[in-house]
Amino acid sequence: MAIKINWTNFELPLWAVEKKAKKVSNTGLKFPIAAGPPNLANGDYQTNTVDPFEAVTRIKNIVGQIASFGQSCLALKAYAIALQAQAVVLPVLNSSPLLVSKVYFDKALNLPSYSPMLADLVSYCSKFEPEPMLKAVLDSFSGWSVLAVQKFEDCRCNGDPVTLELKIRVHHSHEVKNSKFFIEQLLGIESENKEHLQKHYGGFNQKSVADPNIQIVSISRISIQLQGEYGHVLHNSYEFKVEEEKHSDQIDINAWQTLLENLSIQGVPLDNAEKEVSE
Repeated sequence: MAIKINWTNFELPLWAVEKKAKKVSNTGLKFPIAAGPPNLANGDYQTNTVDPFEAVTRIKNIVGQIASFGQSCLALKAYAIALQAQAVVLPVLNSSPLLVSKVYFDKALNLPSYSPMLADLVSYCSKFEPEPMLKAVLDSFSGWSVLAVQKFEDCRCNGDPVTLELKIRVHHSHEVKNSKFFIEQLLGIESENKEHLQKHYGGFNQKSVADPNIQIVSISRISIQLQGEYGHVLHNSYEFKVEEEKHSDQIDINAWQTLLENLSIQGVPLDNAEKEVSE
């Protein structure tokens, strides 16, 4: 028997767990979004301020370079989506010539400062009311957000049939270290039935530090830095390196990747970002 969580508007199941049982009952998905407090990197970093419209140009350049990156990385895809949302909302927030706010950029990395970006993502969701899956991804930069909830009956992984409710959560965090900017994506399964989590999700999995009811079943980590060496840095050209990509054996990680690739900001998918920069 396959226990599947089927995504609204997507044909591929993200979680497919093969276990023997007599009956399974799948219900429709719900999307309660539960973003927690920001999980920010520690430390004080030098920043400079940029005109908001210049900031949009810089952000689009970063997104374009991400779109042309040859390797697949889930964390990088999600970060690009967040940057696109920030680029869209900045002109709206600064539409009045009397209320123009400068945008903070990390001075050493020439990337938008993380904490102000989180505020811009909140503003994007408030002003544009994106579809639930996109909102969940954007909310996840501020804490664990809920991608989907499913209740199913007669799970027999422990022998006796039980009814379970699983929450699929995602979280993005960052770190600045050794002149590199790291983005980390975690996917987690939340259930009060911890024995179920241990039995169903083998291979790579670990408990969440923030919540013992969340079992982390996928991790993606990318580093970003400016190209060049000290004293000869190219301030508008970036190097990307996939640091880690792991997931539980029971996860169809390609389905999650497909979901991210199908998300778009105001109708502009990531693969069109490179074209926007070149035009």
